[in-house]
Amino acid sequence: MAQLKIYAKPSNLYRYRPLGPKAEQELNALVGHYIYCPAFSVMNDPMEGLYRPSARFTQNPLGEKSAARVHDALQKTGIASLSEVFDHEPMWAHYADQFAGMCVQYNVNRLLKGLDTKIALTRMMYSESEPVLLNDKSLAVDRARLCLSSKTVRWASEREWRLFKDNQGEAHYRDPKTVTKIFLGSRIGEADESAVRAACRALGVPVVKMAIDAYSLTFRSALTIRRKPSP
Repeated sequence: MAQLKIYAKPSNLYRYRPLGPKAEQELNALVGHYIYCPAFSVMNDPMEGLYRPSARFTQNPLGEKSAARVHDALQKTGIASLSEVFDHEPMWAHYADQFAGMCVQYNVNRLLKGLDTKIALTRMMYSESEPVLLNDKSLAVDRARLCLSSKTVRWASEREWRLFKDNQGEAHYRDPKTVTKIFLGSRIGEADESAVRAACRALGVPVVKMAIDAYSLTFRSALTIRRKPSP
């Protein structure tokens, strides 16, 4: 049987994060060198984890192939969403607190080398129909990940990749240089900006801040940001 391979992967992946009340937990993740993987039930898409069982799959009410085992695996699985792009306006609005948050850049090779071997990184599939569970030899955890690897085509512009962990919690990476840049939103508060910059100075991670130019986004370092003159 032929093998399915992904030969081309992005050099970097990006994670949009809110700050404000969640600033401490996001900075803890940066300083602690981990990505937090919550349950799929906290995701903003109510269609997450849905699937269609095949006729033969429904004939296995018990055991590894049962819907009950898949349900249990879905409830236990931890997920972290990343994107191939850092300048996607809707994602800044939806996932980075209306442009008041940040976007973390991860080097993909360092991330993969530094994560536990049980953690998987997969590219999302976008389709007009939900995934189908077949009566094959797949484990329940693999079936759960299949369900969570598919979204409707309306989400395709996010160009999402996902980290999968067998249980919810912290996915630690070993190389502290995995995070290579932080992008700040244009509406970030002064306290949050100061806290992020202080943490990144300690980590040796460069920080750039968004500037709005009509319908375009640009990012500048602190040295090149032009402050508006005081009235």
